[in-house]
Amino acid sequence: MKKFLFILVGMFLLQTTYVAAQEMTKEEKKAAKMEAKEAKRKAKEEAKEMKELESAEKAEAKAEAKDMKIAKLRADYEKFMENYKPIEPNSGLANVYSFFVHTNELFARMKGVEENIGFIEINTRYEADEDGDTITIMDIKNKQTGEEIKKADALKTYSMASLELTTASLQATNLALEGPLALTDLASDPLKAMTLGKKIKSSMKAIKMSAQLIPLIQRGIKENSEALKQAKNN
Repeated sequence: MKKFLFILVGMFLLQTTYVAAQEMTKEEKKAAKMEAKEAKRKAKEEAKEMKELESAEKAEAKAEAKDMKIAKLRADYEKFMENYKPIEPNSGLANVYSFFVHTNELFARMKGVEENIGFIEINTRYEADEDGDTITIMDIKNKQTGEEIKKADALKTYSMASLELTTASLQATNLALEGPLALTDLASDPLKAMTLGKKIKSSMKAIKMSAQLIPLIQRGIKENSEALKQAKNN
């Protein structure tokens, strides 16, 4: 009888242990599943953050490359304008004459714009008004003489320069078409081609630079004009 009882107790303990083991296994599986799900979520978030970081780095590198390109463009253009002298248009060839006349007009206009807006220097400072609110003050002066320039006069100068640049843009577009025609005319006169061909090609290169710079100059004028309109001074 005792032996039978021991057997029953042993079977009960074995069954209880088995059931407990099963329950632990279920809990472990559930925990493992949740851990796997969390790990997957974290991996997805990390991959997203990494992708965003890579995109930001690419955008920054692209912006830096663009800034360097613009800086080089400005430097090359300024160097050209420093050495530029109006070209004698009389060549006996109609398209060559027309190209040089219009080229001289374009560069004279561009030089005039740079001279008109180049002397304007704007320094921004901030002050508190009677109510304690911060207001923007822009000190506008002549870069060369240090004399004060009225806001209205600066805005007028910027407005006229913007109109001049619009005309210059149209001239540059037309000259891009006139240049090849001028070179075609030179093909009929090898001697003139040797002396004038190089001038036409160098002018075409500078015209292209002008066309690329005009939108940048216009954007600068627009930004300065908008800032001046918001400024609480003269």
